[in-house]
Amino acid sequence: MARRKQGDRDAGWGPLIDRRAQELWPRIDSRALRRCAHDPRRIAVLVSHRTSLSVEVIIAMLTRPRVSDVEAITWFG
Repeated sequence: MARRKQGDRDAGWGPLIDRRAQELWPRIDSRALRRCAHDPRRIAVLVSHRTSLSVEVIIAMLTRPRVSDVEAITWFG
């Protein structure tokens, strides 16, 4: 497996991306998730086998910024 370059846009997610994947897909295999090594693209490929969503949509769901409750109320009333 190739190492990521320091400037890679996916670098630095760490366990946060795994936690978000488990929140979105609670029945995801935790061992398979660990093998993805916090890489959003690899996680998206893993999840795409269980859903009709495309890899690009899954990556967007995993990497989108979190919205707080206050922001949601402000934006959507």
